Amino acid sequence: MSKLRIVIGILLLGVGPSAFGQTTFLTPSWVKYLGNGVGGSYSCNSGTCGLTDERWLTSFTVGSGATLVNTAGNGPLIIRSTGTCTIAGTISGSPNQGSFGITGTGDFGGGGGGGGGGNAAGKGGVTTTVIPNIPLVNGGTGGSAGGGGGGAGTSTQSGQYHMFLSNSGSWPGGGAPGGQGGSNGGSGGKGGTPIIIICNEINFTGTINVSGGNGGNSSSNGEGAGGGGGGGYVVLAAVQFINNSGNINTNGGSGGNCSGHGTCGSGGSGGNGWSMSMTIQ
Repeated sequence: MSKLRIVIGILLLGVGPSAFGQTTFLTPSWVKYLGNGVGGSYSCNSGTCGLTDERWLTSFTVGSGATLVNTAGNGPLIIRSTGTCTIAGTISGSPNQGSFGITGTGDFGGGGGGGGGGNAAGKGGVTTTVIPNIPLVNGGTGGSAGGGGGGAGTSTQSGQYHMFLSNSGSWPGGGAPGGQGGSNGGSGGKGGTPIIIICNEINFTGTINVSGGNGGNSSSNGEGAGGGGGGGYVVLAAVQFINNSGNINTNGGSGGNCSGHGTCGSGGSGGNGWSMSMTIQ
């Protein structure tokens, strides 16, 4: 691991700005690497564009009014650029805004909310364990039979970014899915995906949305509502930030509601994800 250092400012949406302040870490090798530019220049300047997986570029642009969606399920969108990355429009890894989202276990995002109970108990939101016996993401409990409400998903955010930075740079997912409502009730919301942008320069004035999907509502008496999906995470790393004033949404999805049906518990909300900005020094 390099002895170069990186200054990290952390923003946990739903918790408050700069919850952990400025912290200095040894620079992980996967953060330093800008790629080799083999993919050339990429631009999405109007309408909705689809892109996924890891891309090595010379420049990257999402123009004002355009939306770039992470289209594949259960994986991140990672951009590495030897040049400037301009984000004036929207990048979405959210099931609420076109992205397929996370249906697997997730990893370092928010926990899934528990499904509400119907005649039968609801399913709990997904709990993710990256290191054996140490859960990073705690899914909300399923609602009890007879209409109990599902519990909210949580995440151990104070430790997540330490473990995230120390991993190999290969991620299976982001936020964890919510649980289904009892008696085959409302579906659990999908998790938000990771969005990772590593560039020589970043000019970020737009929006990045990795919010978790909303849980499905109950459709009849005796069925519970689904839990919300956990929010994903966003990493922005650059040698230089031209501008870093854009908006980032890592909120967990809302739990589904009972829509007036009896013997139904509402779904628990998904846990919030997090975002991190890094200046490579």
